[in-house]
Amino acid sequence: MKAWLRWLRGAAMVLGPLFAFLTVLTPSPLHGVSQSAWQTLGLAVWMALWWFTECIPIPATALIPLVWMPLTGIMEEKATASRYADPIIFLFLGGFIIAQGMQESGLHQRIALWIIQRLGHTPKGLIGGFMLATAFISMWVNNTSTAMMMYAVSLPILQTLRQGVGGEEARGFNVVLMLGIAYASSIGGVGTLIGTAPNALLAGFLKENYGYTLTMLDWLWIGLPFVGLMLPFTWFWLTRGLGDHGGAFRELRVQWAETTTTPLSRAEKGVLTVFGLVVFGWLFRAKLAEWTGLPISDSTVAIAGALLLFVLPAGKGRAILDWRTAEQIPWGVLLLFGGGLALASAFESTGLAKAIGSSVEALGAVSPWVLTLGVATLVIFLTELTSNTAVTATFLPVVSAVAVGLGLDPRLLTIPTAVGASAAFMLPVATPPNAIVFASGEIRVHEMARAGLALNLYCIALTTLITLTLARWGLGF
Repeated sequence: MKAWLRWLRGAAMVLGPLFAFLTVLTPSPLHGVSQSAWQTLGLAVWMALWWFTECIPIPATALIPLVWMPLTGIMEEKATASRYADPIIFLFLGGFIIAQGMQESGLHQRIALWIIQRLGHTPKGLIGGFMLATAFISMWVNNTSTAMMMYAVSLPILQTLRQGVGGEEARGFNVVLMLGIAYASSIGGVGTLIGTAPNALLAGFLKENYGYTLTMLDWLWIGLPFVGLMLPFTWFWLTRGLGDHGGAFRELRVQWAETTTTPLSRAEKGVLTVFGLVVFGWLFRAKLAEWTGLPISDSTVAIAGALLLFVLPAGKGRAILDWRTAEQIPWGVLLLFGGGLALASAFESTGLAKAIGSSVEALGAVSPWVLTLGVATLVIFLTELTSNTAVTATFLPVVSAVAVGLGLDPRLLTIPTAVGASAAFMLPVATPPNAIVFASGEIRVHEMARAGLALNLYCIALTTLITLTLARWGLGF
């Protein structure tokens, strides 16, 4: 670890709790800010410092409210703990388990190879196939697992091109392929509500604090246009100037054809059936609830689908999933949701959100387009250096308070916060997918930064446009 990073983490380790303790020991110096709101601000600064520097694991920081809020009187223990069992957390839990079943059965790899085989006639087509497969899988499986799986699928290509083409030409293709996998993993995650943590954090935050329900179907107004416009532009930007490597690609297509023509296993059929039923349930949940009279939610559908994977057989004497496999899901993300929702709830209950809103009334003359553009820009470049989930959890209560203080719908600034947090394309440290492909040794930092800067700028404009047009029309704000 570099010396400056050790120093930064050491400073954050001390300054975070020190500031929080000062807010407990001193009266609020801010006009219109109550003592409990002052203490909540101290907690927010503490968690933000620890989240951004990762001086302790991010999920561990998310547990601080369970201790700090009851002890300082910000919120009672039962009320605080209830935020860690929000329905949106169980939506993500169900999605994680279903994704684990897809990985365990190998269905995700079959889907990827099927798409790649049909599009991989040329170098540009192959890159497009990889990106399309990666983005689709990342809509349902967390982007880190998706990037790792697609990187493994890409290894035969890297090796074949080195042997069949060689030189700088092969390296140029390999750089584009690696960047395409990383970027498509992040882009695809925005496509569904369970695709990446910031989406679910946004849904839970809006439901808990403003009573807005953001369903899987609602999210399609945001996610599908984003993926549909961001992915083709990324493909175009990365593949401009690629050459044709002929025979190397014909050899690879023969290998993939042999893989994808084998029949579906029993486990793959079971996972595919459950996956189809769950997606159907999410898309038609409102109609199903109306027809049956049952209180069906997206979380109910997700958990029901997850349970089926423990029941349906994969072979003699075993189910598709057992608990030893299922427990490999990223539990830390679920804790992070709880910590973020608890902090956001304290912003509202103590009046801190209202105080922040009142302090920005001078911005009332600023156009919503400028505000949305500013939030998207800030979040997109900040998340290059910090965890996207940490940025989202920290900024949601702040930007929503600003929006309400200006008489705007909180969704106007919270949507670009969540979407922008997934758009980190410039640095290897920005996202796990970026780090995974950088570790291949095919990419130099300046190559990723140069390609990623253009994508960041395009994403800022796209996020602003979608928020103020399609999202506004579809969600009615």
